[in-house]
Amino acid sequence: MKKVAILSIDGGGIRGILPGTILRFIEQRIQKETNNPDARLVDYFDFVAGTSTGGILGCGMLIPNPLRPGRPQYTMEEVVNLYLENGSNIFKKPIAHRFRTLFGIMEEKYPNATLLKTLHKYFNDFYLSDLLRPCLFTAYDIESRGANFFKFGKACDNESFDFLVRDVAQATAAAPTYFEPALIKSRKGVNYALVDGGVFANNPSMCAYAEVRKCDFDHIQKPTSKDMFMVSLGTGNVKEPIPFERAKRFGLIQWIKPLIDIMMSGNSETVSHQLQWLFDAGNNQEGYIRLEPELHKAKPDMDNASPSNMSALVEAGEVFIQKNEELIHNLVLKLIDNRKSE
Repeated sequence: MKKVAILSIDGGGIRGILPGTILRFIEQRIQKETNNPDARLVDYFDFVAGTSTGGILGCGMLIPNPLRPGRPQYTMEEVVNLYLENGSNIFKKPIAHRFRTLFGIMEEKYPNATLLKTLHKYFNDFYLSDLLRPCLFTAYDIESRGANFFKFGKACDNESFDFLVRDVAQATAAAPTYFEPALIKSRKGVNYALVDGGVFANNPSMCAYAEVRKCDFDHIQKPTSKDMFMVSLGTGNVKEPIPFERAKRFGLIQWIKPLIDIMMSGNSETVSHQLQWLFDAGNNQEGYIRLEPELHKAKPDMDNASPSNMSALVEAGEVFIQKNEELIHNLVLKLIDNRKSE
């Protein structure tokens, strides 16, 4: 019996290259196994969720091709190239900006002009309701002080919940201290002030699970864990030890960076543990697959978009694939078999 296939991608800034590289390989392997060069990853998933950089990857997968209705605009290789071709300029600090912000102390670390230009180039004027699959992307509303979920279903039902995809991508990736908050408008013209969803759901898998539980799909209505097949991708295991002798002298400034890392990794681990339990309880132990690659030789900084570090992130993804060849192969076969069950 076909299961609801769910893809969830964590946040992590430029480290999105890592899960993007893995997803690119999976798409290419599907093309090879099916002997179909036109196959796309989105063909094999019923629902996509993402936070921050994972939201950008998800949006990239789901953008429709204006010349081929119902088909995606980009291959996963082209989505990854968004990072490789634009990352260095997105995470670039002009000298004037450095001095004006006292090197990121008084305001955000990076101006967002290049980010906005890149998102406009890739996502044009498509709306959330135009995307190819049901999806969910996270952000946090700093004025109403609550979690905000961009949902395909709600966008299709009501223009009040519909947004330009480029605005969704900006909002979910507006990481505090790195970029200024996003001020975006719904299709109805209502303003929302939002920051990166990673502040509460860096791993959006549980958000995806909760949303899918409420949805009706062609083959299954209101699925439970026994009816799901979820693939959850991390953006590189970041667990640098924080020695007590150093930490006990930390003040506000010193705690900012390690605290962000603790929040992100702690959320991802907790959500993964909870989902393993839920899928076990549904007697579907193989229905939840968590791919958490090591950074290998790449740096953990979310904003290290130097050419050498971006290359190292690609290499880290390739090393993970090589070390987990059987796991990836079986994952590809499961996705193909699951689609055949329709």
